[in-house]
Amino acid sequence: MEFRLLGAVEAWAQKLQLDLGPRKQRFAFAILALNANKLVPVERLVDLTWPSQPPRTAHHAIHVRVSNLRGTIGQARTGHNDADIVTRGSAYMLKVNPLCIDAHRFRAVVAGARQEADDIVRVPLLRHALTMWHGPPLADVATPDVAAVLCQGLEEARLSALEECLDAELRLARHNTVVDELTELAALYPFRQRLQAQLMLALYRCGRVTDALDAYRLARGRLADELALEPESRLTDLQRAILRADPSLDAPHPKLSPARTQLPHEIWSFLPTAPDSDEVTVQARELTKVFGGRTAVDSISFIARKGEVLGLLGPRGSGKTTIIRMLSTLLTPSSGEFSVAGVPGTDVVEVRRRIGVLPENAGYPGQQTGSQFLTYHGRLFGLPLVEAEDNAVRLLGLVGLTDQANLRISTYSRGMRQRLGIARALVNDPAVVFLDEPVLGLDLAGRQDILALIRTIAESRGTTIVLSTHSLPEAEQLCTGVLLLDKGKLVSSKVSS
Repeated sequence: MEFRLLGAVEAWAQKLQLDLGPRKQRFAFAILALNANKLVPVERLVDLTWPSQPPRTAHHAIHVRVSNLRGTIGQARTGHNDADIVTRGSAYMLKVNPLCIDAHRFRAVVAGARQEADDIVRVPLLRHALTMWHGPPLADVATPDVAAVLCQGLEEARLSALEECLDAELRLARHNTVVDELTELAALYPFRQRLQAQLMLALYRCGRVTDALDAYRLARGRLADELALEPESRLTDLQRAILRADPSLDAPHPKLSPARTQLPHEIWSFLPTAPDSDEVTVQARELTKVFGGRTAVDSISFIARKGEVLGLLGPRGSGKTTIIRMLSTLLTPSSGEFSVAGVPGTDVVEVRRRIGVLPENAGYPGQQTGSQFLTYHGRLFGLPLVEAEDNAVRLLGLVGLTDQANLRISTYSRGMRQRLGIARALVNDPAVVFLDEPVLGLDLAGRQDILALIRTIAESRGTTIVLSTHSLPEAEQLCTGVLLLDKGKLVSSKVSS
């Protein structure tokens, strides 16, 4: 089950939304969810529901609402990560894994991100945490004042996480990427001086020195006129550094090889997986492909396990793409056999239901938005429209394209299109994903982003990734196993035991 408080109050089970009843009943549930695994006295529920003058039937009304909620949740149990509302004297408690609730999961993911020393890892974690927000907390059941009291600084936690994320992106020299976002945020939150400083730095690094100084003057004027305050030292020191073109303000060189890390599983969901499972998801035996008189792939045999990132490493013409095309059923082997997720390669329809594919130089309909593109592909896999739309929102959040969801794909950069392609490969929740040269043609920062995303999917969700690359450093950084290919032959292999 999954419960949402960061926006409208909702409950979901097996991709179906549960009916939590009318507003005051949903409000009672929100209070219990915010206090998960803690007893909430009936008097507290009464006071929060009717702060001025509760009716004589208030206690009875609370009992009825909680009883209705208990019945709704009980009917949706699946036997895994279930929830229950229990009674202890004159108090109620929602017994649940806290990570089933987005507000608690948000705090957990942010805490995990803060423990990461590598900004390349920290940024996607924080971006994922921020995608959990679909509006103000308890948006459809409580006034902003009541929500602020109940949610105990959640909005401030969101803004702090956003500022930390933007700091990390600036340390990664992504000033061109975040400058527009910072411009909007600085206007939306004019008194958050950390955001103002971030905007000034991003503008300066983009070569817009005058705009950076104008941003300082605007921030200082607002602080003086509306709050009668002077800017903090972070702003004044930054302004002086800009005026003297201090070299310390220059963008750092991006790191080439981020340290490998075990990312928190909350990236995809709170359900634990076994990335190092012995379960074999891809198996090839004597796989061969001949075109005319040329042998493109010559008797290749290997296995890949659940959660593994298997790299096909070699120069162009070594057979990498041909192997991927055979395993994804786009080419029929000349001889040999293979299976994917336990399905023999001869069963083309069933194999395709269990895989996702991102081909090299994939094409995209420029007139569609990212959201429309993923919704369309969700519908191709049989998802109802509402579910396909929701799935698109989740996947766009995962790959860091939430803000670009409603932009036409023709406006996307190559890196953004690759992210969209990875999201497309995940639409059907595949067991195995095939990626053909996924970082080809990207700049250094873009490559690192995509590699971190691929690693996240494999480690956190248990998805098997088979990818082709001609770059040894990328293979060493990312892959748990590598097949070295040359002219269609397997020259060497290093596969995790």
